Amino acid sequence: MPGPEPPGAAPGTAPGAWAALQSEAVSIVAEAQQAGVTLRVVGSAGIRLHCPEPGPAMDKVGRPAKDIDFVVPQRHRKGMRRLLEARGYVIDRDLLIAMEGTRYSFTHAEHGTDIDVFVERLEFCHTIEVRDRLDRHPVTIALEELLLQKVQIIQMTTTDVIDTSVLLATHELGSGAEAIDAGHIARLFARDWGFHHTATANLRQVRDSADGPAVAGLGPQASQRIRDRAGQLLAAIDAEPKTLGWRMRDRVGERKQWWQDVDDKEATY
Repeated sequence: MPGPEPPGAAPGTAPGAWAALQSEAVSIVAEAQQAGVTLRVVGSAGIRLHCPEPGPAMDKVGRPAKDIDFVVPQRHRKGMRRLLEARGYVIDRDLLIAMEGTRYSFTHAEHGTDIDVFVERLEFCHTIEVRDRLDRHPVTIALEELLLQKVQIIQMTTTDVIDTSVLLATHELGSGAEAIDAGHIARLFARDWGFHHTATANLRQVRDSADGPAVAGLGPQASQRIRDRAGQLLAAIDAEPKTLGWRMRDRVGERKQWWQDVDDKEATY
């Protein structure tokens, strides 16, 4: 198996940078499975791995290669740590202490690849529970959570827009294994006004950016799919009956902060 690109190469510019990270991610998940440890890839690496199409699409728009993020059940934390350290990854002990075992960070001693591991949930501007949905795909978290991880961000970056756009351009809405379950997302947002408020604003941004320079490399047909699917998802979210708690929080609106403050891991300690 080829290793990740050597340190010193700029992310996204070294030949094979993405392929090396993908190979490493798949190898780690497979080795974990053999050891009885559940690991799933999340984030941009998860989007690329979920099916063959997103990778080339992201290459077209210059999406840079970064690190690898995973999620692990709480009961498998020790096994996950043993596995990664056996592969040459060194744990960030300061972050481990600061986060009290809810998040781990590793860096490979030789090739410098960074890995973050979240425990059972993805806690950012909004919290995404994945503990009971890790069996939806053998390598990554489900498409719905891959999308949710991007649209929960209060201020989307260009790369977040690219990731969300590629996901919508390459996956239909529906109930199949390779479709985005709009109903699941709508039901989740119907209980959580804050997440709903952030995500719908971001989906509108993605829809309105479908012809913009960030995703121009995907082509006009992909842009149309992005617009259509973002619009369909917004319609499904709007049509879902809201809970009493959602409606009460809606009365308060933006007068009260609706997201969690998130620090970079370097600032955690």
